[in-house]
Formats: sequence, structure tokens, C-alpha cells
Amino acid sequence: MNMRIDISRTAFDFDGVVVDIVTPFLRLVEERYGYGGYNLEDVTDFNLEATLRLPGDVVRDVVDDLIRRPLELGALPLPGAREALTGLAREWPLLIVTSRPWAEPVRAWFASRIPELPGDRLEIIATGDPAGKLEHLRERNVHYFVEDNLETCRQLDEAGLCPLVFDQPWNRTENRLPRVSGWSELAPLFQTDRARA
Repeated sequence: MNMRIDISRTAFDFDGVVVDIVTPFLRLVEERYGYGGYNLEDVTDFNLEATLRLPGDVVRDVVDDLIRRPLELGALPLPGAREALTGLAREWPLLIVTSRPWAEPVRAWFASRIPELPGDRLEIIATGDPAGKLEHLRERNVHYFVEDNLETCRQLDEAGLCPLVFDQPWNRTENRLPRVSGWSELAPLFQTDRARA
């Protein structure tokens, strides 16, 4: 991708961009309910009930628990996220905008999983709804947003922002928007050498 990104006008989603939430979800579905044999590539849509043919109460139980306790349930950073975010934070305070309902579990996750990233260099906004991200991004003059949800990316694109689709199996139905295959491709796009993963 031939583009340069200004870190001072950038924000990041959390789930599916910074943290791998799918691996612990699949593990917990198997451990708690016996639904096994799935892998990341099977998750081709945000509708987990339909995509994986799982009962709705099973999906809700595991997702709700992961929202409340991502750290305790073993959610890990995606490859390269730790190094890249630590480097970027030296240049500019980071902004995480998540559709999760609470910021505190995300803050605790960062403190434990990426402890070298100072808490005063990290702002976390929990909108409770993907549609609420646009308002917060505009308020903070954000132009670039790294996101794995295609619907959110489309909304931001229509509003004049520049979403970068963080490639995941559940967002590969469209190639019109800028896309990065992971942190190894994303980090070098920033206007800093320190952010390289």
C-alpha cells in the first residue's frame, strides 16, 4: 500500500485489530459447551450464530464473558501489535475507540499484556455501539481509523474519513477500501521509524 499515515490523526479499534478475541472465543465454546473443530478461517461473518451454527445463548454467554474479562480469559495481542503500538506511543498518545460497553477491562488488558505502553499515553473510548465511533472520531479530529468491521469502515468512508480495513476472514467480501494484512504491513505506513514492528 502506497500511503503515509499521520499518527496524530489516527485511532484504532480494539477487537480484531489489537487483540485476538476469536481464539479464546473458539476455545471457550469448546471447553464450556463442547462445540469444537473450528478455527479462525471459519469465522467469515460477525454473525457467529449463523456462521458457526452455534446456539444464540452459547454465543452470548462466551462473548459477554470475553467483554468483561478479556485478560483473565487469555486474550492475546495480535502479532506485531505490541511492538508497533509501543513504538507509536513514543511519538503520539494512542487513541483506542471500541464498541465495547466498558473501557476498564480494555485498560486492564493493556496494562497487563502491553505493560511497556504507559497508561498516560493511551486513551480508550468505549462507545457501546459501532455506530457511535464516528462521533468520537470527529470530536478528536481523527482521519485514519484502523478497523476490522466492514460496516463501520463503510460508514466512516461515507463520512469522509479514511478507514483502513484490518484484514480478517470476516471482512473479505469487499476490496474497495484500503486494506492492511496485519501489523507488519500497517506499522511501516506511519510517519515514524519507531513504529515498525
